[in-house]
Amino acid sequence: MNNPHRPLQEVPPPDDDVGELEVTPQMSFLQHLEDLRKALWKSALAIAAGMAGGWWLAPRVLQDLIARTVKHAVVLSPFEAFNERFKLTFILGLGIALPIVFWQAWAFVVPGLLKKERTWVPWLASGSMVLFALGAWAAYAYVVPLVVHVLEQFNVPGVSTEIRLSLLLEFTYNLAIACGLLMQMPMVALLLTAIGLVTPRFLLRQWRAALVVIFVVTALITPGDVVSAQLIMGLPMVLLYFVSVALSFLVARKREQKDKEEGWS
Repeated sequence: MNNPHRPLQEVPPPDDDVGELEVTPQMSFLQHLEDLRKALWKSALAIAAGMAGGWWLAPRVLQDLIARTVKHAVVLSPFEAFNERFKLTFILGLGIALPIVFWQAWAFVVPGLLKKERTWVPWLASGSMVLFALGAWAAYAYVVPLVVHVLEQFNVPGVSTEIRLSLLLEFTYNLAIACGLLMQMPMVALLLTAIGLVTPRFLLRQWRAALVVIFVVTALITPGDVVSAQLIMGLPMVLLYFVSVALSFLVARKREQKDKEEGWS
């Protein structure tokens, strides 16, 4: 007969989860708060150091942006030049310190992640940051000057253009964010393919719809001369879409190989 007073044996986790779990020391709530405080403090110091470099870079970036676009900008209040330089300094400082900020965030959350998540999350986040930076740089060096020059064609004789510095920078920030988000297309395709929500063949079949969406978006970003602005902006986005499809095929192939090794197919 079974002894009713015998202690119950713990049921081991399934074989698939053994490799995923790692023994980590238990931490109290106060220890988590202390780790969060340290991560925030180090990130703040990194941003402050980045802002020191950003303060030196800001006037050079402003001069270059004005030279690329309107050639002359105006300020309408005594504090506007300082405020805009400080905003730009913060943005540049955050960009300079972003790798350290990401590392601190990663060090804080990594104890709670599975082994598989620890493998792909850093690559996905790093690739996303790089693509966003490339998109922001493309907006600064290419898209903003293009859009400004196209819109200047609507001026008629006798109309002089006086662009306010704050509005020029706000316009640049908005386009930089838009281009940075558009550059996330490959990362979104990789993620959706990896979790099984889409397949590369589905993305390839939808290329016509993708073309329509891309040129509608570029029409919103680059108003004015449809033939030049939309084509110049739309063609790189079309190429980026097909690059995303190619990366989706690679992820799907690796996923199929892994499923075969595990006996799922």
